[in-house]
Amino acid sequence: MPFVQGHLRNESLAVTIGTQCVHCSRSIKIEVDSEVSFKVIEGEAPLIFIPLVNFKKLEDPSIIDAF
Repeated sequence: MPFVQGHLRNESLAVTIGTQCVHCSRSIKIEVDSEVSFKVIEGEAPLIFIPLVNFKKLEDPSIIDAF
């Protein structure tokens, strides 16, 4: 993800994600930057969920388990 590489490289990065709506098959393009900000380039704004994880209190063996 760009936010991880951006912090590791100490520079701003962005990635464009191309997908489509599972319901109507319309094209969606979303850009996510190294600050985890996003903007919709094409299509309607999707409903998204970004879970917040408190890494100081994380006791799970993997961050995947926290999600």
